[in-house]
Amino acid sequence: MIAELFVSGKSFFHPPFRVIWMKTTGGDAPVRFAVSVPKRRFKRAVHRNLIKRRTREAFRLNKQLLHNFVEEGQQILLMLVYTSDEISLFNELNGSMKKILQHIASKHAASG
Repeated sequence: MIAELFVSGKSFFHPPFRVIWMKTTGGDAPVRFAVSVPKRRFKRAVHRNLIKRRTREAFRLNKQLLHNFVEEGQQILLMLVYTSDEISLFNELNGSMKKILQHIASKHAASG
C-alpha cells in the first residue's frame, strides 16, 4: 500500500513535511495516516519518536477537517515525511497539519 502511494500518489511540500496522498476506494477507515522521520536527519530514536508523537497528535486533533469530505466507500491514504533538520514545537506542527488537511480536502472536493 505504501509503495502504491509513492508510485501513483500526489505530493506537495508544506514545511516541515513532504506530503504524499491519494484517493482509493474501499477500506475500513476514511483516512489512513502514516508519518516518517528519517534516521539520516535524526540519529537518536528519542528525537524521531518525539516528532512522530507530536505529528500524530496534531493529526488526531485535526482529522475532522478531512473526514468531513470523504464519502462513504472512499478512502484517503496520507503519508507525511518530516524534512526539517530541527525539532519543531507542537504548535508549529499543529498549524502545518491544519493547512495540509485543508489543502487535501479542497483538492479532494474539487476532483469529486
